[in-house]
Amino acid sequence: MTNSYIQLAKDVISLAKSKGAELVSVSIGNSRSFELEVRNKQIDVLKESGSSGISISVCKDKRHSSLASNDLKIETIDSLISSTMKALPYMGTDEFYTLPDPSLQGKAAGDLKLKDGEFDEHDSSEKVKRTLLLEEKTVAQDPRVKTEQAYHSDAIAHEVYADSNGFVGEETDTFYTFGMSALAEDSAGKGENKARKQTDGWHTCSRFYKGMEGLDSIAQKSAQRVLRKLGAVKPKSQEVPVVFSAEMARSFLGNIASAMMGSNIFRKHSFLADQLENKIAGENINIIDNPLLPGRLGSRHFDNEGVESKPLSLIENGVLKSYMLSTYSANKLNMTTTGHASGISNLIIEPGNYTEEELISGINNGLYLTFMSGQGANITTGDYSRGAQGIWIRGGKLAEPVAEFTIASKFIDMLNNISMIASEVDERSAILTPAFKVERMAISGQ
Repeated sequence: MTNSYIQLAKDVISLAKSKGAELVSVSIGNSRSFELEVRNKQIDVLKESGSSGISISVCKDKRHSSLASNDLKIETIDSLISSTMKALPYMGTDEFYTLPDPSLQGKAAGDLKLKDGEFDEHDSSEKVKRTLLLEEKTVAQDPRVKTEQAYHSDAIAHEVYADSNGFVGEETDTFYTFGMSALAEDSAGKGENKARKQTDGWHTCSRFYKGMEGLDSIAQKSAQRVLRKLGAVKPKSQEVPVVFSAEMARSFLGNIASAMMGSNIFRKHSFLADQLENKIAGENINIIDNPLLPGRLGSRHFDNEGVESKPLSLIENGVLKSYMLSTYSANKLNMTTTGHASGISNLIIEPGNYTEEELISGINNGLYLTFMSGQGANITTGDYSRGAQGIWIRGGKLAEPVAEFTIASKFIDMLNNISMIASEVDERSAILTPAFKVERMAISGQ
């Protein structure tokens, strides 16, 4: 497959140039996926699918257009390119559209451990059996725990990218997700959420089947997390310290990443526009994007434009040092691409030296944040307001569950008031972050 896709990409580039294209880029992809959902000892969803396709961009006289097809026959592609080139003179010009500087393109050296060589050795029956067992082990933890769903999904994807600069690169990735979503009903007369169903769960993600967290651990965490929500009350409105669990820290850092993306910067849709070299966070905040971590979910040898992957320091000791740029956004900003045409790779906030328990033990009255909802994270204005759930902290210990309230602040204030960062990183995402404590946020409850 690799050799045939590489040859096809080269043929397509030659074909497009023969029809007058000055700049050409080609991406060819092929993937296979498996999806399983189990509920009450029955299979609800079982899907196995495969797909392939090609996307092509052509440019002439600063006019560019793109086309895509699931038919990889060269005759079909020839016809599509011909139609696109005929329509190209009617497109508007865009002086900022270019291919990357060829000197920036390349495939980073080293084995990033992106592919599970045993991907095809695990058959569907094994996955079904394992998922049914996860459900069984979870509901056995406590009679109050019921099933929302147990699930398994995996995929293998192969992609070739080539362009008229002469760059050709290929990558194969595997991914696995395995988890449980449980529910429990609050008993009558218990808290403000009486008779309401609470849901929570736990999952594992890995590039390798053997790298996934064990059944017993997922079952225990799923049950514990849903049971700890029972009897939730609405807290009083006040300003208190807030400990973001690792999952909620990941959500927050994802918002910060969006604010650093070049597309939002040049459109002035980010509170970080025009802030390079300015202090935007506390001196304890260091954030990097590192695509070269073996086995991590965001690792890659090159981005979607063939730009060689390299670690990038974004915030150093609280100072904003770089944005994440594609070639187009870099051209718009009169900068150089950072190899982020694919978005983030492995986004990392530097861990601290504290346990999560130490973050909590130093708080007399505050919130341990476990869930957020709503669209109140506005990266344009910098305002932050989210619906929330969590566990109240009293005297340095977790106390009663809380729900039906909002937390609010501003991104800049939060970045400058992260006083403690935990040491244990949640690795189930391309955003790698530990829990952290924000010294003060507004709670709007009763």
